[in-house]
Amino acid sequence: MYTTPLGSPFGTCGQDGRGTRALAHSGCTARPARPARPKRKVGITRCRVLFTFLLLSACAPSEDRALPSISVTDDLGRTVALSAPARRVFSVIPSITETVAALDPDALVARTRFDRAPEFAHLPSLGDGMSPNLEALARLEPDLVISWSDVTERVADRAEALGIAVYRADVQTIDGLRSHLSRLGSLLGREGRASLVTDSLDRALDRVATAVRSREPVSVYYSVWHDPPQTTGPGTFIDEVISLAGGRNIFADASRGWPLVSVEAVLTRNPDALVIPGRARGAEAVPWLRAPGWRELEAVRNGRFLLVDGDLFNRPGPRVAEAAEHLARFLHGEDVLPHAPAPPTGAPRPADPAESRNPSRH
Repeated sequence: MYTTPLGSPFGTCGQDGRGTRALAHSGCTARPARPARPKRKVGITRCRVLFTFLLLSACAPSEDRALPSISVTDDLGRTVALSAPARRVFSVIPSITETVAALDPDALVARTRFDRAPEFAHLPSLGDGMSPNLEALARLEPDLVISWSDVTERVADRAEALGIAVYRADVQTIDGLRSHLSRLGSLLGREGRASLVTDSLDRALDRVATAVRSREPVSVYYSVWHDPPQTTGPGTFIDEVISLAGGRNIFADASRGWPLVSVEAVLTRNPDALVIPGRARGAEAVPWLRAPGWRELEAVRNGRFLLVDGDLFNRPGPRVAEAAEHLARFLHGEDVLPHAPAPPTGAPRPADPAESRNPSRH
């Protein structure tokens, strides 16, 4: 059908309904027009289209929405996803706390009582790393909590219940430290810094290993604890530090990483040197060396035992090369490396059995 602006089906001429053929014979020209548009129907259609567009836009992914953009796998095999780099971090593992500090010290919002380095003194302490104050933790509103890889860890369960991302870690080797530097660098948005710290660590370790390469290895007993005697076995970061420093772990053939041993077994293997971690200094800090069995060791009789800072030696963190350097000087003489070791962080204080007994939890 054709129409005119005036509403006629055939044009401005002839409104008799005979059509265009009759109009042509009458000398009047018909003007075809666009089909009529029912305005009400068109308005409804437009609203439907607009509603559909808005609905699809709301459901479609958007770069502005808080969708996970950072993703790593923790030591429990779980995916840790963040929408943005973590800026408020709490770690219950001292070695990982030091790792985070090496990447972004401003990201830490709290510490445990075992984080004694001066750079952590301004942070609120949440108590013991195994059972921190969870109410205080919730008030700090962290966006990332770092816990042990044990799935039953209370702090991890509570953090997840609050919707906080949890990264579960298990640091046992120097390679594991490198891996954590890389993954935490991603979670913190500090990938470049993580590469720099890793490169510096590797250069420092290579320097120590090169310095003692031509020296005869010194047999070493590392005392994790003395009653009952516990030491380090194969595949641990301490075993690696001993080797890098030009030593030979006398229990490198043990069946596990942190074996319990007997005084008799230590006497049989008769190490050249003893390394004893703790916080106190001087022979009075180790009265057990005067007990039967221990006092018969050649290393004890010769005074060939080294009391080391447990915060330095028992933690597989960024300062592990410093521990290797310190041990190399003890085993092979101060002249083996040209520079003196950096002083350990934290002021000396009496040894705390809870912190020294198991390096694998540091």
